[in-house]
Amino acid sequence: MLNQAELYAIVEKYASFGNHHTGTEADRATTRWLIDLLEGMGATVEEDPYSFERFVCQTELTAGGETVPCLPLFYSDIGKIDTTVFSTYCADYGHVGNARSLDPTLPSSDGQTPLIIAIDGPADLPVQCNRVPTQLLGRPAVIIPDNWLDRVQAGAHLRFDAHLEPGQSSNVVALLGDPAAAQVMITTPLTGWTPAAGERGTGLAAALAIAAALADDYRVVFSACSGHEIDHLGLRHYLSTRDLAGQRAIHLGASIAATEPVPGGEPRLGDRRMCLTTAVGDTRAAIAARVPDANWSMPDLAPSWPGEGGTWLEAGAQVLSFLGGASLFHTTDDIAAKATTPAAVELAATVAIDATRMFLDGSS
Repeated sequence: MLNQAELYAIVEKYASFGNHHTGTEADRATTRWLIDLLEGMGATVEEDPYSFERFVCQTELTAGGETVPCLPLFYSDIGKIDTTVFSTYCADYGHVGNARSLDPTLPSSDGQTPLIIAIDGPADLPVQCNRVPTQLLGRPAVIIPDNWLDRVQAGAHLRFDAHLEPGQSSNVVALLGDPAAAQVMITTPLTGWTPAAGERGTGLAAALAIAAALADDYRVVFSACSGHEIDHLGLRHYLSTRDLAGQRAIHLGASIAATEPVPGGEPRLGDRRMCLTTAVGDTRAAIAARVPDANWSMPDLAPSWPGEGGTWLEAGAQVLSFLGGASLFHTTDDIAAKATTPAAVELAATVAIDATRMFLDGSS
């Protein structure tokens, strides 16, 4: 297994590329780095490219002479607007990770009156929402922290300039281990809205640790799919050409080793994290007994699951999925020094490896 220092170095390096929007230079640089890393592990690696329409937007919002921290709601609308006329809306934090849940809750609009959406996250940090890249909202929209809402409602000036352009990204697919051995698929998302150290970097580190741990006994098919934040676009492309029926998949989703502060103590693995599995009987019971050691709960969410683990489930795979949220989820403060610790990454990876072996032993 990768040691604690190696695991944390992966998280730090991943976050160092900046905001991991799909189709950007940060995305491409991350892909090149990951390919080099996997080849250094002895893997055979290929890129799985795809095209899409990329949303490009610049926004500025000022209120009372202050610059309001804001983010464009991706794929809200295209065009240019400069206005002091807008509507406001308070959105539930629960929508940020589901690309399809926010829009149906938004108020209707006569025409294209811009919408300023306040989300209850950390003070002064706007929380970005996952989006569907094939459908525009039909009105310009930006996201602000809810502690700025009163100042914005008292009067603000919005500038919004957005367009669509041809975009490209790639999934990274790697093969490790004996081709004649039993196959296991290990998968993790590769992109996101922010530096995503806790949200995405810790999952990548754990996925690589599991791949390294299993390569002596299994044929490991490792996939890191981009486009997560835009409706799992890369994963849907990857799965579209593969028959997953009966395949065993280990999914490392969001916030694998994301920590939360403890007053007067060391940060601890957060409570918004869970493990889901198709395993039943003694295998499920064994996994359920192990994962709380890394503070994962194990609810029964059948028949549908959140996250990319649910997409693998829909494709017919047998799945062990780790995922969750954290207080810095989808914010630009999600950097290694604030979002996790070396000990947390090592603990989560160790427990995930143990649970993976239980899952594979029970489904062989």
